[in-house]
Amino acid sequence: MSTGENKETIKHARFPLARILGLALLVGVTGTMAPMTIRFIEYRAGNSITDDAFLEAQMVHVGPDGVSGRIVRVAAREDLFVRKGDILFELDADQYRDHASIAESKVRVAEGERLRQEIALAKLRRDVPLGIEEARQSLLLSKMTESRMEKVLRLTTDEVAGTVAESQALVGVAVANQTLAQQEYERFNALYKDNATTLRRSQEVTRTNETSLAELRLAHAKQDKATSSRIQIEVAAKDFEMARIATAKSALTVEIAENRAKTILEAEQALRITEDAANEARGLLKIAQRHLANTLVKAPISGIVVRRAKATGDHATMGISVVTMYDPDLLYVTANLEETRMRGVAAGNAASVRIDALGKELRGRVLWINRSTGAEFSLLPRNVVSGEFSKVVQRVPVRILLDKDQDLSELRAGYSVRVTIAHGPGDPVWVRDALAEARRLDSRFDEPAEPAGGPAP
Repeated sequence: MSTGENKETIKHARFPLARILGLALLVGVTGTMAPMTIRFIEYRAGNSITDDAFLEAQMVHVGPDGVSGRIVRVAAREDLFVRKGDILFELDADQYRDHASIAESKVRVAEGERLRQEIALAKLRRDVPLGIEEARQSLLLSKMTESRMEKVLRLTTDEVAGTVAESQALVGVAVANQTLAQQEYERFNALYKDNATTLRRSQEVTRTNETSLAELRLAHAKQDKATSSRIQIEVAAKDFEMARIATAKSALTVEIAENRAKTILEAEQALRITEDAANEARGLLKIAQRHLANTLVKAPISGIVVRRAKATGDHATMGISVVTMYDPDLLYVTANLEETRMRGVAAGNAASVRIDALGKELRGRVLWINRSTGAEFSLLPRNVVSGEFSKVVQRVPVRILLDKDQDLSELRAGYSVRVTIAHGPGDPVWVRDALAEARRLDSRFDEPAEPAGGPAP
C-alpha cells in the first residue's frame, strides 16, 4: 500500500472519533449550562431588575426665615455633621435689633396708656355712683327747703294780713276814742270858761283827750308798721322762688350725674381699644424679636451639610437657600421600574441593592410604589392628539428602604445603584411599621433641639 493510501485511511479513521468527541463535548456543555440557564430564567421570572435607580435623601434647603441681610458669619461647612439647633450662619442684626427696641418702646407706651385708662375707669366706677348719690341727696334737701320756704311764705302772708287788720282796727278804735275825747274836751272847756264845772274835771277831760291823741298816734304807728311788714311777704316769696329754682337745679344735677354713668361705658370701650392696641404692640414685638432671633439661622434637623451656596459677606435673601443638608437616617433608594416588570412587585418585598461606587450589595425592602409614572411630572407633557404615537414603556418610581442592621456609613446621596426586587405578595405588617417609623423620623423637624453633647451621628 502506498503512502498516500495510508494517510487517507488514517484520515477516515480519525474523523468519526473527532465527531464523537465534539458531540460528547457539546452534550457535556449543554448538560452543564442547562441548570444555570433554568436558574437564570427562574431568577428573571421571579425578580424585577433595573439599573435606573439612585440613592436619594430628603434634602433640606436652609435659608433666612422672614429676614434678609448681609452674612457676617458662616459656621457650617460641607461634610460637617450638625445637630438640630446648631448655628449654620448669622446675618447682620443691627436693623432688626433696632426694630425690636422700637417695638419694646411701643409696648411700654401702650401698657402705660392701658394702665392709665384702667385707673381712670376705676375712678369713674367709684366717683360716678357717689356723684349720683350726692346729687340725689342735694335734690332731696332742695325739695325740703322749697317746702319749708313755701310754708314760711304762707305763714308770713297770714301773719302780715292779721297784723294789718289788727292795726286798722286799733286805728278805728283810737279815732273813735279821740273823737269822743275831743268832744268832751271842747264841751268841758266851754263849761269851765262859764264856771259851770270844776277845774279838776276840766283837767281830767284835757288829760283824756291828750291820751286819746297819743293812742291814735300809736295806732297809726302800728298801722304803718303793719303796712311795712308786707315787705316780709315779698322776701319770703323770693326765698321760696330761690328754693324752687334750687330744686330744679338739683334735679338737673341728678340728671347730669346719672348721664355720667355713660362715661363708664365710654371708658370701658376706650380701655378695650387700648388693650387691643397693647396686644397689637406685643404681637409686633414678638415678630420683631422673632426676626431678630432668625438672624441666627440654625439647623432645623440633625444631619450632614452637603452644600453651602454663599459665604461671609454675601447678601442672603429670605426664602433663598444658603445651606443644604440631609438626615442620613432618611436615606432611601428610588428605583424607576419599567411598567412591564411591575407584575409581582408589592410593598414589603425583599430587594437587593448593589452600590456601584462601593462594589457591594445591601439589603432592603419595598416601602411603597408610586401611584403615577415619572412621565406625569415631565416638563414637556405628552401630546398624542395628532395621532402620531409611538408607545414608550413608562417607568414607575418604587421606594426602597435599606435595612438598618448594615453598615450604611459610606453611602452618599445620589449614588447610582442596581436594584433587584423579589416577587411576592408583600408584607402589610412590615409596611405599616416602616411607614410609622418613617413618619417618626420625618417629624423630628418639630421636636425640640438636641442639647449640647447630644448623640453623635
